[in-house]
Amino acid sequence: MTTNDRVNFDYTASAAYTTAAAQAAALLGTAKDHADTAAGIDLSGLGTLGNSFAAAWSTAWTTHSSRLGTASALTDAYGQAITTWGKVLNQVDTDSADTIAGTVPGPDEIQA
Repeated sequence: MTTNDRVNFDYTASAAYTTAAAQAAALLGTAKDHADTAAGIDLSGLGTLGNSFAAAWSTAWTTHSSRLGTASALTDAYGQAITTWGKVLNQVDTDSADTIAGTVPGPDEIQA
């Protein structure tokens, strides 16, 4: 097995992913809002026989809404993490280039 000490970060793919993640998170947020609306539909007209159905309906849509909200938050957070990781790697590259060029002091000892 060969090890690779390089980190390859595809900035173009990262930008495309974070754009898609933001769009997906927004769509999931919209779906959550619609699920909240469905959970709140007035089913009082179902009468006594429909009470259990109305309760189950509301519970199911509320649960669905909660899961959509979680999916939206996780999708957005992952996109933000990819963006942050790219910024960190870019800064490390910049710092390393500055050290190699001698524009900033580097460590006294170079380790292989």
